[in-house]
Amino acid sequence: MSSSSSTVLVTGANGYLGLHVVDQLLKHGKTVCATVRSERAAKTVREYFPEPLESRQLRIGFIQDLTKPECFKDVFDESITSVVHVASPCPMGKNIQDNEREMLGPAIAGTTAVLEAAKTYASPALRRVVQISSLSAMLDLAKGNRPGYVYTEADWSPVTYEEAVAEKNSILLYVASKALSEKAVWDWEAKHEPNFDIVCLCPSTVFGPHIDKIESMATLHSTASLLWSLVDAPEIPSLDFAGFIDVRDAAIMVVAAIEKPEASGKRLLLARQFDWQSAADAAREGLSPEGRSRIPVGKPGTGPEEALETLYDVDGSKAVEVLGVQYRPLADTVVDTLKQFLEVDAREKAASA
Repeated sequence: MSSSSSTVLVTGANGYLGLHVVDQLLKHGKTVCATVRSERAAKTVREYFPEPLESRQLRIGFIQDLTKPECFKDVFDESITSVVHVASPCPMGKNIQDNEREMLGPAIAGTTAVLEAAKTYASPALRRVVQISSLSAMLDLAKGNRPGYVYTEADWSPVTYEEAVAEKNSILLYVASKALSEKAVWDWEAKHEPNFDIVCLCPSTVFGPHIDKIESMATLHSTASLLWSLVDAPEIPSLDFAGFIDVRDAAIMVVAAIEKPEASGKRLLLARQFDWQSAADAAREGLSPEGRSRIPVGKPGTGPEEALETLYDVDGSKAVEVLGVQYRPLADTVVDTLKQFLEVDAREKAASA
């Protein structure tokens, strides 16, 4: 695919994963239309990709309401051959008052609106839409921790819309929104039989360094911030989720999902095993002496075995097979992420001294 004659449209381009997706697409020679909702969000994209903007390998488009297909009209030109729909509402750091209005409605309408817009406004050159779903869409949380069970692409959360509307826990609400919105994608495809195909990538918890500048650890709301809970912890945190994906690997897998013919129509879980003890072991091995001193010791080397005794496991091997991308080691993800966070923390402390 020639970058001069084809363009990848990316929604949510200013977000944690979105910036990495744009970065990897550019590094793979793609021309990118990075879409955002506001001028403030556009500023973030401009700040980190000045050269591609100057060379016109990258352009910025505005979609002010992702739930309305007509708002996509101006960004779909004849050069668009692929779409990556990253944008999705996330409750981290937010106090959700109305489940339907603030989470479920935008999540479901956002996934179907981009498909409806692609069907209505895209040229025949459009061949694939990659939807970013989540491991959450596979989890049956009503069955608890399920030690010994392995989640795969065959699994679906059984949550109903009515249950999601009544849900009081914001994390469980997020799980429901991802399941219901991904189901809406496949239902839409079955009903409309579009000329383009669809791939759903389902990342587990996303860790890894940020591309954008982190102003403060207190205001950081990406999933990567969960790793910060290791720092200065009195003990190893209890494990309440299994599986992770490095944000850089997730972005590379998005590129592969666009390019690989065999990804067509696939639902792929992006995940490898995670546990807090192994993360702590990696941090204490790879950080500076000062950083190491802020990580609890726990029981080194026991993480994977103890995790499998208490919690479900995940199998992300199908994504590796189909996309041809290997997962990087947990140690690389943990050390790279915490080094960045510790630098932010040191900067904040120096500024307040």
